[in-house]
Parts: sequence; structure tokens; C-alpha cells
Amino acid sequence: MRTWLVERSELTKEQLKIVEAPLRKHLLVSGPASSGKTQILVHRAAYLAEAASAHPSSGFLFAITDVAQNFMRSSVKALGLRDESVTTFDEWCRSFYTAHISANLPRVYVDGRVDYARTREEVLDLFFRREDLRENLSFALVDDGQDLSPEVYRILGMSARHITVFTDPLQRIKKEGASETFILETLGAEKREIPFLRNRINPTSIIRLASCFLESEDAEQKCVAPLSPTKELEEQPLCYVAPTNDDEEERLAAVVQQRQFLGERVGIIVPKNAHVHKLAKEFLMRGVKVEKAIVSDAQNVIHQPFDFNNNIPKITTFPLSKGLAFDSVMLPHLTEDSFRGLGEESRLRMLFVGIMRASRWVYLSTVRGHEFKEFSILRGAEKKSCLIME
Repeated sequence: MRTWLVERSELTKEQLKIVEAPLRKHLLVSGPASSGKTQILVHRAAYLAEAASAHPSSGFLFAITDVAQNFMRSSVKALGLRDESVTTFDEWCRSFYTAHISANLPRVYVDGRVDYARTREEVLDLFFRREDLRENLSFALVDDGQDLSPEVYRILGMSARHITVFTDPLQRIKKEGASETFILETLGAEKREIPFLRNRINPTSIIRLASCFLESEDAEQKCVAPLSPTKELEEQPLCYVAPTNDDEEERLAAVVQQRQFLGERVGIIVPKNAHVHKLAKEFLMRGVKVEKAIVSDAQNVIHQPFDFNNNIPKITTFPLSKGLAFDSVMLPHLTEDSFRGLGEESRLRMLFVGIMRASRWVYLSTVRGHEFKEFSILRGAEKKSCLIME
């Protein structure tokens, strides 16, 4: 099966400049979806490990979620990096806390989960008090840095000798995420920008569809302006309006099997964990094997394992899909009930992020009479020839 990671020889000159940028100054690398930020991040980690002659345990790649961490780990060994070098910031912070503060982590009173906000606060306080603990990391690379909170950068600024942060403001999901201005000022970093690239990951058809979900016309124009016309060989995104829930799921299962037959990596993305569990059962009843790419629930129960090194379709949520990449992406259950309770801005960003996980094709589906309110955007996309509606 093809891996998501490209060879270093396949990177463009623009991407290689970021990979090999000097260590003398921290970097903030801002680039749109499709500019290969995660590819650059992993190759830069291998470059820094060699350039800095770093001890194997003194450099880290910080993924935005546990799922994105597992995704990156599926390919880093090919570059000579350890699985353990890829983690989330909160998991690293947790380990640091137990090593230097206490084995008893702060807990949320209601359900006993680790209180990561308080953990970060106490780690930051320790760095202020203990100069001997500062700069204990040779490098720290951060993916999706726009969704990490401000105190993360205060901690990183004291704990790592070199930091490279990759951001895309258009893919921000968490409101508490630090702004690029804050990151630049806190780290004293230099800003680099990656343009849309000729060898971009996403085809034109997918970028055009995703851009329809940006909040402003200005943002949409910036996203689509650099694009060349859609190539005739590109497969147009498709939206199926099913007459019933059962028909939607039957068609979805058939489409997933078709894409598997083509040897593709398939991702199924839904709004909430409850949808993941329900849909997994529906697939099982239809004889389609899938893996749930989710992590601990509210009771800290770890679900069945998933492996990005196999070709089994993955079901995950929009927030957990950050940093992932699939050949084909399925976005089912686009009904108002599925998105109830989510703010309008969050819904739009989630759809943008979900669509941009695809490198070949996107399939969307809903049920007639139950469409989510953003369905009007899909109708508009159809009129712009960004989408085929069935």
C-alpha cells in the first residue's frame, strides 16, 4: 500500500528550503491546505536530528491529536526517526510533569481525566522557577500550530533550542488557539510562507469545493485564485441525496468497497464519536471491515486499535481528522440532526478541513428532507461545477 509520506527527492525547491532552513532562529511556517506542511515537518525532523547531532530522545514532532500522532508514526521510521519522537504536546507535558513535579497528575473532579490545562500551567510555572530545566529539547516541530493554546508556546520557548511551527489560519478549529502574531512575538520567530504548489496534494476540484465553506468571499478567492483549471482526468466530488437513512448507508458501504477495490486509502469523517460507533456497526452488518480512528472516551476507555499502515478504511470525527490524509474521503450523514449543537463557524471550518483530507476524491451524502442547513452551499457548489449532485 502507498504511504502518505513522499520521498525527499519528490519535494519541491520551496519545500526543501523549509526542510533545510538554518537552526539559528525559530520559524513559523504558514501555508494553505495542500502545500505539504506535514510532509515538510517530518522531513525537517529527520534533517534536524542529523544536523543537530541530536540525541534520539531530545527532539519531538508534536501532532495536534492522538490520531494524527498515530498517522505520522506510520511513516517516520522510513526516515530513521523513532515512533516515540512523535507525540502530542499534552502527552509530552504529562510525561514532563510526572518526571519533575509529581507522579500524581492533576485530575478533573467530575470524571477523573487528566486536567491538561492545569498540567500545562504547573509545567510553565516550573520552567519560570527552574532555569536548569530550560532548553532540554534540541528541537520541537509543531503541526497545526494554530489550534494550540498560548501557554504551549510559552512552555516551548523555554524548553527547546529550536522550534518550527506550521500553521494554517483557515484550518483553525479551536477558538482558544494562539494567533500567528502571538507565536511570532513569544518565540521571536521568523515567518516563512509556503504558496500553493504545482505538485500540491489536493487536486483542483477538491480545493474548489472546500473553498465554498470558507466564511468570507475574500478567503475563498485567496484559496482558489492560484489554481489552474480542473484537469479532465480529475474525478469530480459527488454528493448523493438518499431517499432514506438505510439507502444512504447502503450506498456508502458500496462506495467504500469500490474505492478499496481501487487500492485507495479511505477515510470516513463524521461530526461526533457517537456517529463513529453507529456507522461502524452499520458497516459490520453489511460485511465491510472498518477501523475506528478515535481515542479514549470520557471514561478513559481505549477503543479497539487502528493502524494507518493497513488499507482498512478509517472512521473518525472532523476534529480528529486534522493532520490526516486519504485518497478518498467520505462525508456521510450531512443532516441537521448530526450537526446540532455545533456553531455555524465551527461547522464551516469542519467541512473545509474534512474535504481537504482527500488527495483524489470526495463523496458526500445526506437524506432528503433532513439536509443540514449548509446544504445550500453544496447547491451553490453544484452551480459552480465544483460538485456533481445525485
